[in-house]
Amino acid sequence: MLLQRFKLSLEVAIRFLASKSRGNSLSFITFVSILGVCVGVLALLLVTSVVNGFEHELTRVISGTQGDILFYTRSAPIRDRAELERKIREFTPHLQAITGSFVSEVMFNGPEGVAGGAIEGVELESWGEVISVADRLVPGGSMPTHDNEIVLGSALAERLGVKTHDSVRVILPFSDADHEGGYGAPRVRDFSVVGIVHLGMYDYDSKYAYAPLSSVQALVLNDSQSDESSAPKNWITSFRIKLKDGVNAAQEAGELSQHFGFPYRVRDWSQLNKNLLYAITLEKAVISILLTIIMIVAAFNVVSALLMMVYEKEREIAILRVMGVRRADQFILFSWIGSFFGLMGTFAGIVVSLIGVFILGKTHLIQLPAEIYHLEYLPVVIRWTEWSAIALMAFVICFLATVGPALKIARRSPVDALKWSM
Repeated sequence: MLLQRFKLSLEVAIRFLASKSRGNSLSFITFVSILGVCVGVLALLLVTSVVNGFEHELTRVISGTQGDILFYTRSAPIRDRAELERKIREFTPHLQAITGSFVSEVMFNGPEGVAGGAIEGVELESWGEVISVADRLVPGGSMPTHDNEIVLGSALAERLGVKTHDSVRVILPFSDADHEGGYGAPRVRDFSVVGIVHLGMYDYDSKYAYAPLSSVQALVLNDSQSDESSAPKNWITSFRIKLKDGVNAAQEAGELSQHFGFPYRVRDWSQLNKNLLYAITLEKAVISILLTIIMIVAAFNVVSALLMMVYEKEREIAILRVMGVRRADQFILFSWIGSFFGLMGTFAGIVVSLIGVFILGKTHLIQLPAEIYHLEYLPVVIRWTEWSAIALMAFVICFLATVGPALKIARRSPVDALKWSM
């Protein structure tokens, strides 16, 4: 019985929506109602996709250049690296790969200028298992395989005016303290540029360079002046760790840090740009709240459309009441109509959003100043759980907007309706 009443209300709602009105006002208001819901859904879906894309791109760059976990020293370089690496492996059960590196702040001198940055000496055998810099090489370049070869960030190379196969001079402004207590003479080393890498984040593209570990050690440690041994100093400043898929990097880094005190420090990839990622999350929440108001405003348009439909169909509604249609059935009838507005607007918003996301993702249509926004284009990422939640929220808002008018309509007397419609 209840199912038949729902079916009857649905059939009448379809007839009301399909029938022509006495003028164009109802059709226009219906169109505006659906369009308002569509715009609200479209704005919210696109904005969340852009923010998700921005966050995803930053995550990819940070984890791709720093690894899932960064283990580094805050004082002198690490000398007993073999023993320390053994302990790290022991306390990190989900470790997949690990590589050592030596990072130092230097000056770069090229044909068109001088720039400050950081040079990272990497282990050629293992660093590709941890970081994905090689995947971001500009065509025509390669990764360093021999001493005195270097890979520069794209923005850094542009500022210096160097290209692949050119030479760049790396300067260590301050060397070890001399016998008089001051700083020694600057150290200089020429490197051959074998590749340019485009990481996609301006902060890294404008500062980072990569070279073999032995070359950076020779530049910074000045092995020829070693007092301890004539053998090269195989010291490093950090370990970069790659975890197995699905492992929580923050939790793993927290557990690892409990086993190491000063001068060591352990940070997961999210902590390297913690403020920026937090700002993105906060911005996403605030924008979502503001854009939800658009859908609430669109719900008022749904109310207007329902009231106009009551005015247009008042005689038909009164006849239905006289024929025995219950007040509850009348409430269900207009709930169907309001739900239709919400459903059509939500569906249209999703379709248009999919088209917009596809265009932005394939063409990188909107370019950004990398110096300000960190990225060079507007990235987009669809998270279907968020899209489903937004679509459901839009539909529920529109449905709730119909409750008040539907209840008011259901309480009206059929005699009054016939009187006003004559």
